[in-house]
Amino acid sequence: MNICIAYKCQVPDADEGQLHARTGLPLVSLLEISKIQSDGYLYFSDGILKLQLLSLPGMTPLFVSFEGLERRAKDSLFQQSLIKAVGIGKGKRPSILDGTGGLGSDGFLMASTGCKVSLFERDKVIYELLKDGLRRYAAKDSNGKEVSKRIQIENRDFLESKTLTNRYEVVYLDPMFPMSKKRSRSKRPMLYLQEFLQAENNGDQMLSVAKRIATKRIVVKRGIRSPTLTNHDVDMVYRGNSNRFDVYLI
Repeated sequence: MNICIAYKCQVPDADEGQLHARTGLPLVSLLEISKIQSDGYLYFSDGILKLQLLSLPGMTPLFVSFEGLERRAKDSLFQQSLIKAVGIGKGKRPSILDGTGGLGSDGFLMASTGCKVSLFERDKVIYELLKDGLRRYAAKDSNGKEVSKRIQIENRDFLESKTLTNRYEVVYLDPMFPMSKKRSRSKRPMLYLQEFLQAENNGDQMLSVAKRIATKRIVVKRGIRSPTLTNHDVDMVYRGNSNRFDVYLI
């Protein structure tokens, strides 16, 4: 997908220039966007990095914010299926690798329990949105700083982690998979990700890499009626309202 960085002033400012240097994405004046071949653009608005896809002109731009998850992080957090599935409980705070970081929602919830969470995100645009959201949340207050310190993000493809020397007690995976139009249209972040990222079709390879990294369990998030990631037998299943978590014990 062709993404550029749009600037509103006559010349790019420091943040736009630094984003260009990190990503290599072209810098284009916002007034010139319609004249080039681009699928969308990143831009800063009120200090927030946002993504607008031209295929979704009527939809508000995408950006990462963790404020909306704070209620979930405080309201019966330890009773949620995600937290149970990764093995977090009384006296148990496993080290976790989220191999498919995305917009960071699940990683944030796991870190809110006190766990240290490493997030890999392969796409550099999604990674920059995630990093920007984490930066802003860390500056919010002391709690935001503490939670953010437990989250380490890398612009890295999980499938290319065969040489990773670090091992984690839990590997968590939320691979993209085809979604019905009815469901995806109701969720703006998911619709953006569906438009932006391709669905995964390499479940066996993902599970194989995860087995080399995890020391206790692998947790795979799926739609409530979606097929399993692979033909391997699942050891435990934790079900939520719209998703389930398939657990493979090591």
